Amino acid sequence: MVNQTNKNLIESKIIQRVDLSDCMLKLWILKPENYSFKPGQYCTIGVDGIERAYSIASSPDENFLELFVELVEHGELSSIICEMKVGDKLTLRPKAKGLFQIKDTNYNNYLLICTVTGIVPYVSYVRYFLNNNSSNMKFHILQGSSYMDELGYSEELSTISKDYPDFVTYQPTISRPKDIRNEEWNGKTGRVNIIAENYINQKQLNIDNTIVYACGNPDMIIDIKEKLGQNKGFKILEERFWK
Repeated sequence: MVNQTNKNLIESKIIQRVDLSDCMLKLWILKPENYSFKPGQYCTIGVDGIERAYSIASSPDENFLELFVELVEHGELSSIICEMKVGDKLTLRPKAKGLFQIKDTNYNNYLLICTVTGIVPYVSYVRYFLNNNSSNMKFHILQGSSYMDELGYSEELSTISKDYPDFVTYQPTISRPKDIRNEEWNGKTGRVNIIAENYINQKQLNIDNTIVYACGNPDMIIDIKEKLGQNKGFKILEERFWK
């Protein structure tokens, strides 16, 4: 049961966690009754009064809130979360927020560019529109990270991309291919904002049929806005993740 702690906070608890590395984990928390959100929105969770906003990976029709958590150096809440276990309690703000949504479904192509945990809203898009897509919209997901173990949804997105190629294309890339953590990597290399231009040319995407979303590292977003927005005229929606 989810308990109301006061008029602003709801008490919830962890129902599952999966550790991907020493600094990355997935967390599932109990979804309060009547708690609603739209794909791309975030929830605000807290422990002992320390709160932080996390984008929701779940589709709104799932029965839990799935989060992708990165341990941030000197991060007050992430360091606490990394020590928590199934059954531990936390607080939840009663309303999801955020404008990083897909409101215009008139485009054929949605170029979704991100770094590491910036993949989360895109996972929610994919899960939701996989079952609720009545148009011809296609998601082109480009994800960049330093290390392969930061690609927390690569298996899921690669499978969907293989099973539904007309709906999703997923292209991850690693920026540090020579690092020992990436010794088993055999995919694309380079920063995601660099490969984005080549991808656009390869797939023949243009400003009339494509809208660009950018989520994650602020420096990546600034570069994407300059190269694809100012220089090429693409409409760009952004959400920056600050550490």
